Amino acid sequence: MMLRRILILPFIAMLLSASLSGAERGFAIIVDNETYTACKAEIDNYRNVLENEGFSAVVVARVWSDPVQVKDVLYKMYQSNNLKGAIFIGQIPIAMIRDAQHFTSAFKMDQELFPYESSSVPSDRFYDDFDLKFDYLGKDSVNALFHYYSLRWNSPQKISSDIYSGRLKPTLKGEEGHAQIRWYFNKLLSERSKSNKLDIITSYTGEGSFSNSLTAWREEGHTLREQFPNAFYDKNSVKFLLYNMYPYMKDIVTDELRRDEMDLMIFHEHGLPHRQYLTAAPMPKGVDEYSKSARSLFRSLLRKESNLVKREELKQAWMNHYKIDSTWFAGVDDAEQIIKDSLDEIRTGIVIEDVAVIKPNARMVIFDACYNADFREERYIAGEYIFAEGKTLVSFGNSVNVLQDKSSSDLMGMLGMGFSVGEWAQMTNILESHIIGDPTFSFKGEERSSIDFYSNDAQYWLNLYTISAKPDIKGVALHKLFNLKYPEMPELLVNTYNTSDSYMLRLQSYHLLQYYNTAHFGELIKKSLYDPYEFIRRKSLFSMARIGSEIYIPYVASVYVNDYLDERVHFNSMFCFDMMDMDKLSTEVMRQFDQNRSYFDKEAALANFEKTLTSRKSIAKMADAVTDKSKPLNSRLSAVKMLRNNAYHTKVEDFIKVLEDKSEDLTLRVKLAEALGWFTLSEKRAVLVNSFRDIAASPDTDKLLREELLKSVARIEVYMR
Repeated sequence: MMLRRILILPFIAMLLSASLSGAERGFAIIVDNETYTACKAEIDNYRNVLENEGFSAVVVARVWSDPVQVKDVLYKMYQSNNLKGAIFIGQIPIAMIRDAQHFTSAFKMDQELFPYESSSVPSDRFYDDFDLKFDYLGKDSVNALFHYYSLRWNSPQKISSDIYSGRLKPTLKGEEGHAQIRWYFNKLLSERSKSNKLDIITSYTGEGSFSNSLTAWREEGHTLREQFPNAFYDKNSVKFLLYNMYPYMKDIVTDELRRDEMDLMIFHEHGLPHRQYLTAAPMPKGVDEYSKSARSLFRSLLRKESNLVKREELKQAWMNHYKIDSTWFAGVDDAEQIIKDSLDEIRTGIVIEDVAVIKPNARMVIFDACYNADFREERYIAGEYIFAEGKTLVSFGNSVNVLQDKSSSDLMGMLGMGFSVGEWAQMTNILESHIIGDPTFSFKGEERSSIDFYSNDAQYWLNLYTISAKPDIKGVALHKLFNLKYPEMPELLVNTYNTSDSYMLRLQSYHLLQYYNTAHFGELIKKSLYDPYEFIRRKSLFSMARIGSEIYIPYVASVYVNDYLDERVHFNSMFCFDMMDMDKLSTEVMRQFDQNRSYFDKEAALANFEKTLTSRKSIAKMADAVTDKSKPLNSRLSAVKMLRNNAYHTKVEDFIKVLEDKSEDLTLRVKLAEALGWFTLSEKRAVLVNSFRDIAASPDTDKLLREELLKSVARIEVYMR
């Protein structure tokens, strides 16, 4: 104990004296010539403020013809100026990434079926992760900013951003867009001159988010209290709003956004570039409201059908089924009713035109939603927020669709400790996540100045992990140790999980441990399946499916039989069915049903299980087409696509035979090699990696197939440290 004190006391002194050296923090302001000419005074003022805050900031204004020009400038500054971050102002080229959907949380749009513009991911990871390698596919024929790139087979297959970045792309054209940028910098510098702590937070969960699961929704109160303990001081300092608290929550949300003191607004919702979906139609109460709601729904459905004959068929079918008359469809084509219905529909969400009227004051807005930060579009929600009147300075959102079953608040406590938005985002980047606005913006916090965030000394981070009491500082230390390849990392993560009472710190342990090719993760998820934190339970079950071992069958069966009120976790148990031996799983579920005494109607529950099992068997059966030479090629390719979401471990050896068979169609083999690269946690992954290497090593293996095989090897080996 005495030795430990001797070691730590000097370290505490080092922490207290640690500070950022201004000259060491390079920052790039990348801007197009036209924008710089129109906004020079404001951009130069921004640079001066950064210089006063300790940055070595450089404005680089050019006519940018392609993303490589930008990346070359950034990389040179990274090598010589110790670049830490960048902002892209105005009309900066947009890298549209292809063949990297494993870098996203959910995006799996068919690249052959859909146009390049919609099936590519606009991503600034092209700029801020210098190790990633791409092949240039060309420039868009319509939008001059779009440049298409394919992730190369010999690129790293994991995002690890070297710098942080932010976008400041106006939502209006020409001089109107330049005026937006000037307005933005004026309000930004005004707010940055103030000392503002992050202690006012509102989180809103929209209809359909987390499948409307209350067990999932309630956890955020616990996690945000861990991350922002100083914010919980009265009833208005932190609020948690749910879609069904009021018929139309838009008015409530608008009031929250307008609060002058609002620091952080978090949206968990569905979205599009032009819209935030807050609620569905209000839940009716009483006979009159049910009737009114039904009539509105009928009108909406009929208006979507332009064929008048089919409209009449729908009416007749509904009249027969619901025993109603034609008056229930009145007003479908009535202009006054159409306007009224449209106004009611608009009240269920926030659209682009609303933002200027709202004038949001939340200094930072997080859009845990699809497409709200899709800067491909001329106008997009996340951009409208920062350019509107009000005090919103930075938003964080996604350029494509995003997975609901992901953690959107990893290490978020960094924001309350004085870390910049960019430093936080750099720790949690995925391909589609982006900062819209100034990435150097930060709230006032005491901890940031005493931490050497850019240290590459593993002992420094190990000591910081030991002495810090804050879960997210410990989490940052774990991530830093992970990136520095600390040799005893698996043991440290297991110990952290087993000893920590912090939801978020246990979650970071879970996240990081899955990358190690040891038995630790496989054993940990047996325990984490029963974690107090619903999200950890949910993801643990998902991991069992991705591993596919029969040892998890009793655990999957237990969740299915006993945890039916835990909606999202229970859903994942059904996802596991066809990833394992379904006969053995069925036997185990029946055994546990027999022991269960809590069901009021066990026969109905058993019938529902049989129905679910039959459905999952049918889905799994579709994958048999991959190996069935009698099937048409299109059917086999369609079956291959299934494997991205459905890791059928029991069929791995059969899939490998298709890859080895030189008589098989080359396209089929290449697509199969890519799909099997999603088997990152599979108990058969070593078999896959060895087989892929053997096939790739054969001199008569086609170049396309060889490269896809080696790309999948690299993808899987990310999880085999």
